[in-house]
Amino acid sequence: MQTEPDPSPSQSSAESAVGLTFVALVLVSLFAAGSLGVLATRQQAAARDPGRAPSAAAVAAASTTTTTVARDRIVSRFRELMLLREIALRERDPLLLESVYAPGAPGLARDRAEIARLRSAGRRLDGLRLPVKVFNAYHPGNGRWVVIARVGRSPARLVTGSGRQVRATRASAAIYRCTLAEHNGSWRLLRLARS
Repeated sequence: MQTEPDPSPSQSSAESAVGLTFVALVLVSLFAAGSLGVLATRQQAAARDPGRAPSAAAVAAASTTTTTVARDRIVSRFRELMLLREIALRERDPLLLESVYAPGAPGLARDRAEIARLRSAGRRLDGLRLPVKVFNAYHPGNGRWVVIARVGRSPARLVTGSGRQVRATRASAAIYRCTLAEHNGSWRLLRLARS
């Protein structure tokens, strides 16, 4: 009995290449046909009703999504601002406050005065934290955002430069209506008003 010789490796590779090429052509053809079908369907729908505006539900959904994304960014920025404020007060860094407050903000003068008092007395607030819980954020339409949040002030130790405790400060918390304004492309605190 006579058997056929094994095909050479080059013949096997050539057959594989032809098969892969055929599969690739079929897939490209199917993709092109599907794309043309989608285009034809869209053109027919546009020709049937050229003046049709997007539905109110579609506009509302797009608007809600945009507003939600903007709100989330503002809330994140507000939390960042409060963290920067916490660091500025704890480290007695008045220059850091420049990135927290808009120029002329009443809170800027108040925090600068607190830092100046701490520096002149040679004291610092060890362990100070300003925890934040945001309840709401909205855009009143005047180029500003308003964030309603509970801003806390943790208990801290008022210490000397050597670390000796002078006294302990008490924790406090209040709900604030915080107005953010854009300044030089960045959102800053304009007003912190206790609610």
